[in-house]
Amino acid sequence: MAQLIYLTASEAILQGLVGVLHPSYALNVLRDPKEVESALEAGSLDAVLLIDDAVVTAFGEARSQAVIGRAKHNSLPVLMLNHEATPDARLRALEMGCDDYLAQPFLAPVIDGKLRTYFKLNQLRQRVDEQTDAMEHVLTELSVVQDAAILCLAAVARVRDHSTGNHILRTQHYVKALAEHLRHHPRFAGELDAETIELLYKTAALHDIGKVAIPDSILQKPGELTPDEYEIMKQHAYYGYHAMHTAEQLMEQRLGGRAARFLKIGQQVTLSHHERWDGTGYPEGLRGEEIPVVARLMAVADVYDAISSRRPYKDPMGHDSAVAHIFAGRGSHFDPDVVDAFIDLKDTFASIAEVLEDLFPSLTDLTLHSIDKLITPKTGST
Repeated sequence: MAQLIYLTASEAILQGLVGVLHPSYALNVLRDPKEVESALEAGSLDAVLLIDDAVVTAFGEARSQAVIGRAKHNSLPVLMLNHEATPDARLRALEMGCDDYLAQPFLAPVIDGKLRTYFKLNQLRQRVDEQTDAMEHVLTELSVVQDAAILCLAAVARVRDHSTGNHILRTQHYVKALAEHLRHHPRFAGELDAETIELLYKTAALHDIGKVAIPDSILQKPGELTPDEYEIMKQHAYYGYHAMHTAEQLMEQRLGGRAARFLKIGQQVTLSHHERWDGTGYPEGLRGEEIPVVARLMAVADVYDAISSRRPYKDPMGHDSAVAHIFAGRGSHFDPDVVDAFIDLKDTFASIAEVLEDLFPSLTDLTLHSIDKLITPKTGST
């Protein structure tokens, strides 16, 4: 049964409404604004709030508007019942936030027609809300799939590299911690909004995706690279950028705002995370503020992990050594303010590494050779 919540301060208006109201409506008569709040908390969404103009006189305009506002917040339509039909009375009802008004003498067809209209609007709104909830669920599922696809792409690069899959997860959390810490800093507040930080966290997993184009003889070399080999290795920044840029071009006509930002941030991260603050980095030799903010954050996260973690060609130097190295690079390798943020967060970095190691132990290095050993049957096995 359709519910009518009626706050009244006029017996005459109440009796006039009751005399013409169709019996299919359940009328809940209240005489105090506090009772309306309780009714709204416990009531159905399929309801309409009625309030007569005598309530405004009895309880004041501010309190009456508060009741109306609360009902609108709960998505309930509000109709004001006026003791007379005058232009001023109608205007006052609308100015107070009511959706509609009714005036004495009440006519049953008018009352019933308006109430039916608003209850139909209620039902339509509920269906829209249900469809919106369903769509949000679908979008959430798509977001999970997209995240999985990003990690799969990142894992492809790491499988061919010497580092473990944990490097992907660690650097994602390191760079997010830095971004969150700096989001209110005067130099970074304009760029590190919530969406940028989220997209940076996602694209950080792909910062080395360009390594898929580096020959195995260089990428998996256990010893130090020759100068010529190092020049080839440095090309992975360009390869990663071109992969992102190609995706942007192929999907240009279908990109929404968020997808476009994802690819833009991805291009900045992949291309510029080896640039140095003093201009001696690669591949473009950018200096200072020329380096995109997201790449400056990625640089610190990437170097910290490279120094502190184990690789097949080196033992881990540990947390303290990584911290000392990054601090020594303040103003030369790294943006000074990003280093200051890192120093503030150095214990957080250590905790991230420890937690991820507990959750995903890096007992072996995930390379093509190690995978081959895992899946190649032993001699004599069945």
